[in-house]
Amino acid sequence: MFRILAATALGLGSAAFGPAAAHAAPQAGLVITHIKCNQQEDNTGADDAYLVVDGATIWGPVQMTDGDSKDIQRVAVPQGKVLTLMEGDWPDDDDNLGAKTVNGPGDYSFTDDGANYVVTIANG
Repeated sequence: MFRILAATALGLGSAAFGPAAAHAAPQAGLVITHIKCNQQEDNTGADDAYLVVDGATIWGPVQMTDGDSKDIQRVAVPQGKVLTLMEGDWPDDDDNLGAKTVNGPGDYSFTDDGANYVVTIANG
């Protein structure tokens, strides 16, 4: 009763003391969880695969050959950004194995320059 009287004296409605509105939990971002090499690009030795977003390397380089499969420790990737798979080719220029716009969770195939990789993206 005292709270209602105090609220009235302060010009506050009783709604000010009702239960707190439930706030929606922040939406989890997207994360890269896996990469599989079905066919490597390089004919001499392993590919040095790495992933790039906005010009910055977010994973790798990691050596991969045909059949290799690697779990990735939940590397964040923003929805709507372009994810590019590159293959290091020192001393030559690196090879672009494909670029995909991240539209949500799923498997993204990178098949440029004779390679075949699948990158798995999940909800974080």
